[in-house]
Amino acid sequence: MYIGNGAYCYANSASMLIKGIDENVSPSLLEVLSGVSLGVTLYGNGSLFLHNNIADPDVAISNAMKILGFAFSEEISAEDAECPLDQLRNVLKTSTAILGPVDMGYLTYSPNHRYAKGSDHYVLAYDMDDQYVYLHDPAGFPYVRLSLENLKLAWKAKDIPYGRGPYQYWHSIKRINQPADEEIYENSIRYFQQIYKETGKVGATIGAKTGTEAIASFCNKLENHEITEAAADNLKYFVFQLGAKRANDFSAYFEKRNPVLARLKRKQSELLGLCHSLAVEEDWQNLSSVLRDFGKIEEEFEREILALEVYVS
Repeated sequence: MYIGNGAYCYANSASMLIKGIDENVSPSLLEVLSGVSLGVTLYGNGSLFLHNNIADPDVAISNAMKILGFAFSEEISAEDAECPLDQLRNVLKTSTAILGPVDMGYLTYSPNHRYAKGSDHYVLAYDMDDQYVYLHDPAGFPYVRLSLENLKLAWKAKDIPYGRGPYQYWHSIKRINQPADEEIYENSIRYFQQIYKETGKVGATIGAKTGTEAIASFCNKLENHEITEAAADNLKYFVFQLGAKRANDFSAYFEKRNPVLARLKRKQSELLGLCHSLAVEEDWQNLSSVLRDFGKIEEEFEREILALEVYVS
């Protein structure tokens, strides 16, 4: 099993929020329970992602925390609203707050922010004064500051292609029940089944291919050297390395309860690690072959998930 870093910004931020009430929940568990990485989607711009269209991170992290028995305040502004700086300042007197999605292009404490415009991210705010907000950024920047002017631009997230409105944030978390491990597992399976049942329908409404259709279409493009430079960079710098870690964490989650699902996710993790190596090497023909093998396992994993019987809540 791999232990190491991953681009778990919302899961890490949620773990820090929960730590604020002296509870420890691992980012890996929150990432799994979010369900973000279940499924495959090929968007109209030609970029392939190992995620679905049901569980965007802002919705998904809320679901994960609820499954674990937490309640919290969740704020979303109207499209034409002003940045709620005064509201956030009052919140931070008694609670930390997850901010997101934010646009990484305006996070000026990051030396590479100029190259990250339009990339979504989540951070934890813990203090604020008249000039700056003070953040723990899980991308490797603890105790950093960001000017309020740049916060406004980042937090509005106008170039982020998902979200229920600008200036989203979560705060004032508290435990309202203590579900047993079995209850958490049952609820997670029910949630995963919902994702797989609905993602194809949603994909069709936005002109995206999903599941094995997405993989087959993308592999055809790889084999015919038709992928764009942006799509290739997406594979090299993001998709496969993150996907391998996510699959690894799913394997660990299922290890004691469902050896079949654990085995399938472990194999996916291995294949995605190989996919990353092949993408960086620009060996598109072999990448296509390995990605097709991944698709067969994804199809098997989906069948296994949908066949599970869970108690009606």
